[in-house]
Amino acid sequence: MYVCLNDLVDTLKLQFYPADIEADKMIFNAFVDIFLVAKRKAMDIKNEDSQERYVSVNLNGIKLRVMASSQNGFNVVCQNADFTLSFRKISEHKNPVVKAEFRSEFLLRNGYTRAIKTVVEYVGSLLKNYFIKVSELHLAKDIQGYNFNILDFYRLKTLKKLRKIHNQDTELFFSGLKFTGFSIGKGAEMLRIYNKTHKIEKDKKTAFVKYLSWEQNPKYDDTKTVWRIEFQLRREKLKELCSSFGLIENLDSLLKSISSIWNYLINTFVLKDFSNKECQEIQSGYKINDDEIIILSQEAIKKRFQRAVIHPLWLFMSEFKGNIVEKLQKIRDVSKPAVMYVKNAFKAVLSTFIKLKRGSFNASELVEILLNADKELQQTKHLGLVDNARLKTLDFCTRAEDFLNHSGIDVLEIHKYKKDLKNNLDCLFTFLDTDSSNITTFKEFRKRIA
Repeated sequence: MYVCLNDLVDTLKLQFYPADIEADKMIFNAFVDIFLVAKRKAMDIKNEDSQERYVSVNLNGIKLRVMASSQNGFNVVCQNADFTLSFRKISEHKNPVVKAEFRSEFLLRNGYTRAIKTVVEYVGSLLKNYFIKVSELHLAKDIQGYNFNILDFYRLKTLKKLRKIHNQDTELFFSGLKFTGFSIGKGAEMLRIYNKTHKIEKDKKTAFVKYLSWEQNPKYDDTKTVWRIEFQLRREKLKELCSSFGLIENLDSLLKSISSIWNYLINTFVLKDFSNKECQEIQSGYKINDDEIIILSQEAIKKRFQRAVIHPLWLFMSEFKGNIVEKLQKIRDVSKPAVMYVKNAFKAVLSTFIKLKRGSFNASELVEILLNADKELQQTKHLGLVDNARLKTLDFCTRAEDFLNHSGIDVLEIHKYKKDLKNNLDCLFTFLDTDSSNITTFKEFRKRIA
């Protein structure tokens, strides 16, 4: 039986940008100067351990260590047991002036929403006008009841080309050594699966999760191995993803879309339910039938993955904190509507219908299919096809506006588009007693417009 011990926001990195340079430049830069004075004192400390070269300061109620060394592009680094803050003076360049990195223990001990609130409020005491972008996010689950092995590497379906296998302290596989996990992908979008029990045995500093999380779960069995499934997203990928709350790289949107992000990731990296024999064949690149060796082509392996069902463990882990999710959109999917697209869509519908009818065409039958589709939607969502399309138009408008804010590119002439859309919806709801548009539709529209 599978056991999920937790749902974790394990790593979080934020960047703060000045929203009003002229209003904040003098005061914020004065705070940075205070840190720089302490940094110069820290640089005079002689110690081979760079973590011991620091000066303690207490500014606006938070104790921080001002380090002698700094990160690339930032003037000074300050840290404590909970988080690290890197500061850069405000200039005319459109760069982040604060970078915040959260400790995993801090996120777990306080809960990620409370931890974020603490850091955002502190930075807000130094920088009054700002906006935040998320530069890195790790979501994870710790599970028991399934022990991963090297063959699971070949059960994973993904478009990622870079795969690394590591045994103990290496990134290479050596037979005879204990298998501890693997990773797939790289920086921007990555999956790590590893033996968390083994990691704690090797590094006692990571044992906090055992006491703060595992042992608080009545289903935890300390005689069984704990495995961690951890996904990593960095800004290159975060800025491409969008929910109905906006771009995922924006902190508020991300916090409202955590479950949707998990859903996106667990469907990007998919564990398939292959037998060990099938995995060994994929690994070796051939299979044996009646003493005949048959080479498995890339196409044959691809079809195996297409036919295979999802592994029960992956289905068990499909939800994050049990929340309902919406499917994330990719920002590059935002393009200006045109008559040409309507024509092409109609051609596709017609082509599919005629294939279904084996070359015959009957307009009445096509209308009947559309009416049935409308009826099915009414039963499941209490919305008709037309009103459902209008809701999707509202979501599309939101994505286009986020794209404008992010890139400066106005795909739709957004202000005129929104005005026309609102006027059309207002006209629609002058007549709420129509069959096609009902009070459910009205509520859904108003929710999105708000």
